[in-house]
Amino acid sequence: MNPVVLEFGSFELHAYTVWVLGSILGGLALIAWRAYCYDPAAMLRWLDVGIAGVVAGVIGARALHVALEWNYFSDHTDEIDKFFLGGMAWHGGLLAAIPVVIGMARLRRVPLRPWLDALALAFPAALIGVWMGCRRAGCGYGYEVQTLADWPGWMVEELPDVYGFIAPRLDVQIFGVGLSVALGIMVLILTWGQWLVGLRLWIVLALAGLGFALLGFLRADPAHWLIDHRADQVFDLILFGASTLIGGALWLWDRRQIKRMESRLREL
Repeated sequence: MNPVVLEFGSFELHAYTVWVLGSILGGLALIAWRAYCYDPAAMLRWLDVGIAGVVAGVIGARALHVALEWNYFSDHTDEIDKFFLGGMAWHGGLLAAIPVVIGMARLRRVPLRPWLDALALAFPAALIGVWMGCRRAGCGYGYEVQTLADWPGWMVEELPDVYGFIAPRLDVQIFGVGLSVALGIMVLILTWGQWLVGLRLWIVLALAGLGFALLGFLRADPAHWLIDHRADQVFDLILFGASTLIGGALWLWDRRQIKRMESRLREL
């Protein structure tokens, strides 16, 4: 289920695509804002890095989805490039986008860590779009419950599954939106206070990975399984671990650089 919101001849624009495109544009706007705050003359170069990351991310997300669903796509190869119909594995997008962003930042002479801090603001916006798109398209849905009356209203809703069947379910998509909003607010506070400069993206990725891994226990949508867990949960936990290690290593590096600077100043 992925309702059409705009149709023009043979062209159809689906709800999932509208939400994802909106979140991408919002994320790029946030990057442009941070570029303006950091160096207004470099705004276009910052956006070049962002656009390259978006292109790589879309390709990577679609590629991982196709790989996971190869039993279907092997018989429907004409649909592989039709990402606008839905079907994106965001972990693949992140994996593809980060090396492209690093390379493009060097090519366009954009300072990487300030740009990644800007991405830390844009990333929760993208997650909100993905979860809201899933709510309309019927992906990422929660387990059915017997009746809505047995649960607090904010936890359940009558929602469709991927086949369009509507039933009372745990409102996992709204939980995902709520977690994404909380991450966005946290990064805004860190940005306002100028705290944890150069580390914000890795903090956001670690918390997102941990949070979505926990949400995975409430999801009922079909998924591939790895080591007795949903594949997306495994990817979430890998993201949590890798981001924690990278962020921790950068924090230690920053502490060492500060100590070296303080030692040199004392020598002077």
